[in-house]
Amino acid sequence: MDRAVARMVGLCSGVEEVEAVRVFTFWVEGGALTQVGYQEQRGGGRAGRPVDAEGLARMLRRVFTEYAGRRTGEVMLRLRREETRWAVAYDATHSSARPPDARTLPVRTRGTPANTFLAFHEAAGKWASAVQVPVGGGARVELEVRLEDGRLAGWELSEVRRTREGAGGNPRPLSREAMGQLVQALLPFTEGLGARTVHVVLNAEHRMGEVAARGRVESARVERSPQLPGSSWYLSMHESVLLRWREGVVEGSAWLAQWGVEELTLWLVGGIIAKGLGFFATEGLEWVTRALGREPEAAAGWLRTALKRLPGEERATFEQLWGKVLLEGEQALSRSERKALRGLFVRLEQAVQQPLDVDLKGKLREEARKYYAELYPQFAELLEKEGKELPIHHRRPLQYAHLFPDENINAGENLAMLQKYVHEEINLLWGKFRKARPNPTADDVRRAAEAIDRQFEPWYHRAIDSPGMLKTVDDAREAALRELRSRFRGLE
Repeated sequence: MDRAVARMVGLCSGVEEVEAVRVFTFWVEGGALTQVGYQEQRGGGRAGRPVDAEGLARMLRRVFTEYAGRRTGEVMLRLRREETRWAVAYDATHSSARPPDARTLPVRTRGTPANTFLAFHEAAGKWASAVQVPVGGGARVELEVRLEDGRLAGWELSEVRRTREGAGGNPRPLSREAMGQLVQALLPFTEGLGARTVHVVLNAEHRMGEVAARGRVESARVERSPQLPGSSWYLSMHESVLLRWREGVVEGSAWLAQWGVEELTLWLVGGIIAKGLGFFATEGLEWVTRALGREPEAAAGWLRTALKRLPGEERATFEQLWGKVLLEGEQALSRSERKALRGLFVRLEQAVQQPLDVDLKGKLREEARKYYAELYPQFAELLEKEGKELPIHHRRPLQYAHLFPDENINAGENLAMLQKYVHEEINLLWGKFRKARPNPTADDVRRAAEAIDRQFEPWYHRAIDSPGMLKTVDDAREAALRELRSRFRGLE
């Protein structure tokens, strides 16, 4: 709140025209303020007397504390310049959908991060040069400013249209004062989350005898974009990470290191989905982009197991670099880091197509058992007590994981708890399949798994035989064997 108040007071300072208006639109939630709109209106030309800035700040703080802080929704504050003060009107009657970029956690830090401030002022110099106003004339300027979290991600000058013809001669750039005011109007929008675009309309005019053109922000608003799958939960998680990282932990990696594998991977995948897969448009990537294009939970599960196929050092480098992208933006990566990150995705593409070694199979079996106990908590105590007597069966065996490179071999739908003697019968069938098909295709494995599932499914997720069983394990084995023989020649 203090930062929002300070910025509002800053935009009102220096305004002398009586009847001038400044309109600020916020989304308020959980005490957090996310600015979504801003407008300016000119006054009547007559200058008023100096205004007490601290008095305006006190009034705004009272409005936010007593009114806005109690609700969730859109709030509009209309400030009108009077002779000796600013009159503040509060309106919360407008109904609108929750913006995807809205915060829910109040920001406690004061001021604007130096990197953000410098990036905007550097961009302002380019905007000033790009806008050319006719001598003695006027122009309407439309600017698209792309933001990501609190960072300036890019911009585009969408239109410069003359509103008043000039006297001829070389057109003039916008003044430093105009650009300073534009930056001041844009900085509050950096409080939002995720990727978004702020559409800015600026009116410019050149007065004869002056070196540069004057400018006034007419409006600025966040353009609404379709919400990506999973982005709501991702932005909520991302907001928490950003807040803790920026306000509580100096080194971002120290904060990430406190996370569990599940949370970290879900956050990494959420960032990939929120950004889109364009970052990974590297030649040779097929399975990685296909896997990460799935629903967040499925993609996170795949990434967890896929990263285990990389050596520990490469896996740590990947997590560090992608975490840096999410916390500080892609532009924070050096050329060598960018190359390294893309190279790691290529390595991942290659790794998921290679057969698993013995050690990795062992680790994945351990993880499968833990994950299964989480999926079926009613079996957790029994699994711990019985140990090897209740193995977790991979319906598509780990031996063939490389034939399904975009699928999570430890996904819940591929796991089933079995009694040991049942599992041994299934393993015998897979042994016969391996002899008949030493180099099977993915379709071969899929059809074999379906045949075995059809016969043994009554024993899946059971710690004891059901009293209502209509067939024995021997019956199931023989039926599965007949089906496998009919599908695969040479199977004994």
